[in-house]
Amino acid sequence: MATRGGCAVKGCLGVLMAALVLVIGAVVWLGTAPGRWQDQARDNMMQGVAASKNRLVRASADGTLLGTEIQRAVRTTGKGAVDIRRQGSRVTVTAEFMGMGPGLGGSGEATGCYRFDIVPPSVSAHEISEKVCRDRPYAPVFRSPAEVAQDVVAELRAALSRDGLTGVQDAEVWQTYGIDIQDRETKSGQLVTLAWLLKGPSLRGRVCYEFRVQDKPRTVTAKKLTQDGCYRIRRAEEARQKAAQRAELDESAGKIEHRIDHALADGRLTDGELADALALPRTDSMGGPAHDDPVAVPVGVRRPSSEVVVLAKVNALQQTAWNEGCYEFRARLTTRSVTRRAVGTDCLGKAQWRAGSG
Repeated sequence: MATRGGCAVKGCLGVLMAALVLVIGAVVWLGTAPGRWQDQARDNMMQGVAASKNRLVRASADGTLLGTEIQRAVRTTGKGAVDIRRQGSRVTVTAEFMGMGPGLGGSGEATGCYRFDIVPPSVSAHEISEKVCRDRPYAPVFRSPAEVAQDVVAELRAALSRDGLTGVQDAEVWQTYGIDIQDRETKSGQLVTLAWLLKGPSLRGRVCYEFRVQDKPRTVTAKKLTQDGCYRIRRAEEARQKAAQRAELDESAGKIEHRIDHALADGRLTDGELADALALPRTDSMGGPAHDDPVAVPVGVRRPSSEVVVLAKVNALQQTAWNEGCYEFRARLTTRSVTRRAVGTDCLGKAQWRAGSG
């Protein structure tokens, strides 16, 4: 019988037995957890091995296996370099793979050394002694840029034959570690790609190559450039943009010159006539005149003998275009002629000149 503050004997024993079972179950579960974590880690590692093998099978399906294809196919999180050896048509790839489980302190980690034997299109994978992988160099092994460039050309030729220039632009070879696209341009049926090829772990150890692909006739070439050569496309584009901006401003300045020339028809150019000539409104986004935003803003006017010299900030005709510069307009009263010339950007910070201000 239960007493106050106590329990029946059978009831207490039942509670104690249930607690004991739970404790024993927890101990057993914790004791066997490292094994389960290890099994899961090994399963994850084996999935990585299988995925690498499948990628090697796809890459060697055409009867060849390039170094760049191996780099992309064998994706390992293990330590050490991937070892690649060739003997005739036979390729041997050795790499360490690692799998992670949910355990802590290394109990959920599995590693294995695997060798892939490839005689395209056949691929087999075997686990070998981990000592083989431990004896390999730790740091990644970089191939010579010239060898990598040859592989890139081969892959681009295949992509061009299969999918044209679009296939070349999206070719898998551009995803290879150690190949970094700097710039590219497409024109006249050609795709030109400037890319860096790493020859060492540091960015200083990289070489610039130009890969030029033409659709008709179908050709692919590689050319080694200087370091500066990788910025050629960017510099050319910057030069085109600057030329377009200069032409845009010169169009604005040309209209101002024409208006000053019209005001000079009687051989005189008063401050009021000059102000009217410069007050050409820009065009807003709706195509209408923006009267409060003139194309030219004078910052200085000089009147030497028989001349009127105007220094003005000149904007693009369209308000949607942000482009400004400085122009000098020189009106010769005796010959009734006007000239203009660009004079840089020094005037942009100066205050506006107003008629009668001197």
